[in-house]
Amino acid sequence: MNPFISQIASKDTIELMARFFDSANESVKRSNYSSDILEAFDLIQAISCYRYFPTVDECIKAFPNLEQEKHKVEYIWEQFKGLSNEQLSDIFISSLSKIDVSNAITN
Repeated sequence: MNPFISQIASKDTIELMARFFDSANESVKRSNYSSDILEAFDLIQAISCYRYFPTVDECIKAFPNLEQEKHKVEYIWEQFKGLSNEQLSDIFISSLSKIDVSNAITN
């Protein structure tokens, strides 16, 4: 299970997010790893982590595989800090619109 999801308390939320990320992964595969779909998926994951983990260290703790890329996470967090909640939401929604996650909703 994705470490981000395992940090969430609500079982229903965990199930919904697991289905969403599984469906998003399938969408990336169906797009034959199209660069714009990959970028959209990466942005969705990054914004989700930024909103859930307020510090870089908390993110790294949840995703130890990012330890060697900590400088990149720090850079992303700094970029996100410069955006308003509305701007982050707009980026998230725009990215989400590029990914077909309809099977997460219907399954």
